[in-house]
Amino acid sequence: MGGSFNPAHAGHLYIAQEAKRLAQLDEVWWLVSPQNPLKSAQGMEDFPARLASARTLAGRKCWLRCLDLEEQLGLGNTFASLRRLKQICRHAELIWIMGADNLSQFPQWKRATDIAKTTSILVMNRPDYGWQALASQGASLLGRQHRRKEARQLGRSYIKNKGRGWAFHLHSRNALSATLLRSTRAV
Repeated sequence: MGGSFNPAHAGHLYIAQEAKRLAQLDEVWWLVSPQNPLKSAQGMEDFPARLASARTLAGRKCWLRCLDLEEQLGLGNTFASLRRLKQICRHAELIWIMGADNLSQFPQWKRATDIAKTTSILVMNRPDYGWQALASQGASLLGRQHRRKEARQLGRSYIKNKGRGWAFHLHSRNALSATLLRSTRAV
């Protein structure tokens, strides 16, 4: 699960817990991005502060890891990060977790088509995105024929028989966002 984590907050934790439960994941990894190429650097806390906020929020949850892979290796996009993770973790089955807001902008991601072809994706709904995200070009790019009815169908045994896929969890609707948190701090 990648993101700016500017700052990390309870909504991130909620999504991680829900994704772990729904897709029956062993672990969830937060990839703290040095700078999202689709977001402005204005108002962005420095990387060490954002990584620290993610690690503080993750606490001692043994199933949740906060990684600075992109910063350490100079990776600037999700495709490069996933490619590197697949090289490092050859026996792991990786599932990308993203919010529905990201599904809408997914076609703008660098090598989005390659991500869609090589990685299973779990999309967690966000307030005011649900059906709009499902009708987006991002959902089209992922492909109707690859959509799974349930997140658990993204797992290892299912993928061996059906290939990569994606699922949309409509019922995850935690309204908390980093943008909202920053705006309330500024008041």
